Amino acid sequence: MSFSFVQITDHHITPSESELLDGFSTRHALRTVLQHIAQNIGNHADFMISTGDLVEKASEAAYRAFLKMLNASNTSSEVPGPLFVSAEGFQEFPVYLLPGNHDDRDYFFKCLFPKSQPTPLMNLTFVHKGIQFICLDWGPHSKATAHPEMLNFLARSLESELPSIIVMHHQLIPIGSRWLDDFIADDVAQFWKIVAGQNILGIFCGHVHTTYERIVNGIPVFGLRSTSYSFVLQDEPLACLVPPHYRLVTVQDNVLTTKIFEVSL
Repeated sequence: MSFSFVQITDHHITPSESELLDGFSTRHALRTVLQHIAQNIGNHADFMISTGDLVEKASEAAYRAFLKMLNASNTSSEVPGPLFVSAEGFQEFPVYLLPGNHDDRDYFFKCLFPKSQPTPLMNLTFVHKGIQFICLDWGPHSKATAHPEMLNFLARSLESELPSIIVMHHQLIPIGSRWLDDFIADDVAQFWKIVAGQNILGIFCGHVHTTYERIVNGIPVFGLRSTSYSFVLQDEPLACLVPPHYRLVTVQDNVLTTKIFEVSL
């Protein structure tokens, strides 16, 4: 069995077109990325996953604007989706959504998934073509926290006999920037202890707005450049304007491969 999906991340959408983020239109950037996906690989992917920070400042208006941008139907969806997007060249295309540290969990549930009961952390799984997707929530703050309920959920989920892909917002490994690497959970070693020796095809993260790929304890770990601005890998915060990325992930015979696409704005 084989299939592909797309990862996008960190959109930081504003409630209105006129509201810019440090002079940058995050809404224009996301629309351009979605158009590129639809035109180039939309027919080759089964679904899309956004790994969080959907909006810049969480409000009901911001999430309503996000839904309107995607022309997304959410009347029958429960977390993490899919929502069905009909915008920028897509027609009823399934999209799964994870919350990031910029996402208020109450607004996230109320506006995007009104059929689901809000929870402080969104830890859950879904299965696609024999692969278990484990969605983990490290909390609503910039610095990740290895909450006991999240770790227990991860351990229980990995009792499944299915191969797993783990998706999350926060990063797990240093990328070479002091202020970004400080966001890693102090007790992240507990995570690595739980996943050791498990049948995990890959781990996909957002948060640091940077594309990277590492092998940690035999497990591929992937980060992705934001659809909005990126960061310079230095010790102090500095945003920069570089083309957004999205990632095409293909699973064939339980082997995972990926390809990065760069989008000119």
